[in-house]
Amino acid sequence: MKIKTFDTDQEILTSLSESDARAFDFLYQKFFSKLYAAAYKRLQNRELTEEVIQELFISLWERRKLLTINTTIEAYLFTSVKYLVIAQYKKNDLFEKYSNSLQPADDYNFTEQMVAFDELNEAYQKALQSLPERCREVFLLKRTGLSQREISERLDISEKTVENQMTKALKILREVLSDYTALSIILIPALH
Repeated sequence: MKIKTFDTDQEILTSLSESDARAFDFLYQKFFSKLYAAAYKRLQNRELTEEVIQELFISLWERRKLLTINTTIEAYLFTSVKYLVIAQYKKNDLFEKYSNSLQPADDYNFTEQMVAFDELNEAYQKALQSLPERCREVFLLKRTGLSQREISERLDISEKTVENQMTKALKILREVLSDYTALSIILIPALH
């Protein structure tokens, strides 16, 4: 029997919500191997991997009428596998081992995240270079964890000057990085 093909994720979701088994079979045929490989890579156990994939597809069918997916179906399925694998580790007291072995590359959207991070980092570095020299110096010393007093002593300037330079640096950085506001709130503290 030939599996019906679907052109869009929305078409699949609509058919699935109407209990069309062909939509379910299509998803199963299309993603089973990739999902199995992703789960097996982390679990290294055939039985546990089969359990995870079975649980995923059972859940998908049971929740078909209520399912709302805000990303692609593929991203949804891989994220679901990730959480089911974590649940397996918790069940089997292997969670700590998994957490320690997790690499950022395991994330499904790693490439997008790295591109966004690199773009923000480049903008941040340019913004740093645009700061006046004293302002940049104060900002970078503050980023190393020095207090205002320690910076004032090191640079032989008043604490008030340190405070003013820091305020000026943050204002300039906010303006220059305004297009990256959401990312900068999260990532700027991690950048040096």
